[in-house]
Amino acid sequence: MSVPVLPDSAPFSPEQRAWLNGFFAGIAGSAAPMNGNAMSVAAAPTAALPAPVEDEDFPWHDPALPLDERMAMADGKKPERQLMAAMAQLDCGSCGYLCQTYAEAIASGTDKDTTKCSPGGKETAKKLKELMVTLNVSAGASATGAAVNGSPKPAAPTSTATVSRDTPWAAPMLVSRRLSSHESAKEVRHVEFNLKGSGIDYKVGDALGVWPENCIETVAQIIDRLGATGAEDCHTIDGRDTSLFEALRRERVITRPTESLVELLVETATDREEAKRLQAWLTSDAGEPLNNVDVLDVLMNAQSAKPRINDFVGSLSKLQPRLYSISSSPKAHENQVHLTVGAVRFAGRLGGRMLRGVASTYLADRVRPGEKVRVFTHASKHFGLPPSGDTPMIMVGPGTGIAPFRAFLHDRRATGAKGRNWLFFGDQKRDHDFLYREELESFAGDQFLSRMDIAFSRDQADKVYVQHRISEQGDQLWAWLQDGAHFYVCGDAQRMAKDVDNALKQVVATHGKMSDDDAKAYVTKMTKDGRYQRDVY
Repeated sequence: MSVPVLPDSAPFSPEQRAWLNGFFAGIAGSAAPMNGNAMSVAAAPTAALPAPVEDEDFPWHDPALPLDERMAMADGKKPERQLMAAMAQLDCGSCGYLCQTYAEAIASGTDKDTTKCSPGGKETAKKLKELMVTLNVSAGASATGAAVNGSPKPAAPTSTATVSRDTPWAAPMLVSRRLSSHESAKEVRHVEFNLKGSGIDYKVGDALGVWPENCIETVAQIIDRLGATGAEDCHTIDGRDTSLFEALRRERVITRPTESLVELLVETATDREEAKRLQAWLTSDAGEPLNNVDVLDVLMNAQSAKPRINDFVGSLSKLQPRLYSISSSPKAHENQVHLTVGAVRFAGRLGGRMLRGVASTYLADRVRPGEKVRVFTHASKHFGLPPSGDTPMIMVGPGTGIAPFRAFLHDRRATGAKGRNWLFFGDQKRDHDFLYREELESFAGDQFLSRMDIAFSRDQADKVYVQHRISEQGDQLWAWLQDGAHFYVCGDAQRMAKDVDNALKQVVATHGKMSDDDAKAYVTKMTKDGRYQRDVY
C-alpha cells in the first residue's frame, strides 16, 4: 500500500501538512473487525491540490548509511529534512508515520515525542533532541501525534473495500512451529496463515503486516497497579468508547513508555522522591532510563502516582502493526502466506522482569492454530525478483533474513526459472540455528541452489560471518556480477547490512581492479539499475 505525501507546495500551513501526512501514514491504527469484513475510513479534509511536482531527492534515505553520514548529507537543509536524516530510514511504520512525515510532525510541533523511532533507538532519539535545540524546533502539544488525537472515525463496513492496513483480514493461523532447536539461544518460528477467501494477492519480496495484541497477563498487572477493574470506560484512538482492558490489549503500546507517561506520573506522584527520580529520567540523555523498560516497570516505580484512567491511556503511544518479510510464494503455496519470526525476549532493566516483543511473542505464544490474526500485505516497490528468470541471483540472508530468499527460491522453482541461485546464510550454531536446513540442502543437492555458503559464528574460536564468506569468494562473486547477477541483502541494518555493503565494495575494488571511489560508484550504479536491493530492518 503506497502512502501519499503532500508536496511542500501544497496549499496548507506546515502544521496542517504535517498533520495530513501523519494522518495518511498513521491513521490505520484504529481497531478493525475480526470477522474479515472490510471497513472504509472517512476522508480527510480536502482541497484543490497543485499539479504533481517532481519527487524531492533524499540521498540520506538509506538505512545502511551511518548516522553521521546521513547528517552530513542533510547539512544546511531545512529543519524537517535534517530531522528526517536522523531517523532509521526504514519507513517501517512502527512510529505511525514514514521517516519523512514523522520528521515533519516534529518540525511543525504537532508531535513532540522524539522516541518513536524504535529501529533508530537511543541514537536517533538523542540526535532528534539535539536537533530540536540547535534548529530551534518548538515542542508540540501532543506526545502521541496528531493522528491519535485528530483521527476521523471509521465509516460503516462496506463490501467493496479491499484488504489494507486500515481494513485487515482476519486470517486463521495454520501452523506455528519452531525452526531453531530448543538448545538455541534464539527462538525462531515458521508461521503460516490461511488466505482463502481474503482476495489478498502478493508477490515475493512483499511484507505481511500483522496487527498484534498485547500480553493479557501484563495488561492485567497494569490494571491492578492502577487500582482499576478493566471495565472502566475510555476513548479509543478514533474517538469511540471502549473498556480500559480492550484499550490496553489492542490499541496502546505497553512495551515502551512515552515521555508523556512519565510527565503524567510526575504530575500525579505525591511522593517527592519518586517525582524527582521520574523527572531525572526525562532530563537524562535521550531518555536513557526508559530503555529496556516497559509501562508496568515505570508504574511500579511510581507507586504514589494515581493518574486518571483516560489521562493514563492517552499518554501511551498508539499500537502499530509490524511488517514481516514474506517467506512464501503464492505460486508454490496457494491461498497461504508464510513468515519467519524471531521471538523477542529479554531481561528488563528494572526488577529483572522478562520483557517481550509485542508481535513476535503474540505469534509465538498467544495465538494457536485455528485462531485468527489481523493481517494485510505491504507491497515492496524496490525489492523483488529480477524481471528475467534467467538472471543470476546472489542472496545474503543470515538469521531470519532468510525469509524472502526462501520465497524467491520457491517462486523460481515453481516457474521453472533457469537462472543460477547463490545463497549466503549464517547464524550462531549449525546444529541449532540452521533455519530451513532440509529445504536448503535439498535445493543445493539437486543444483537448483547453485551455491550455498554458510557461516556459523559460534562453531569455532574466531567468529565467522556472512561478510567473511563474501570476501573469501570474491573472485567468483565478481564473475557472477559481470554476468549480470542481482545482489540481495536481508536482515539487520545497523551491523550486518553495513558489513556486507563494505565487503561487496571491497570485492568490486579488488577483483574489478578499481579504486575505492570507482568501486563505490559501481555499487551505486547497481542500486540505481535495480541490481542491488536490500530489505533491512
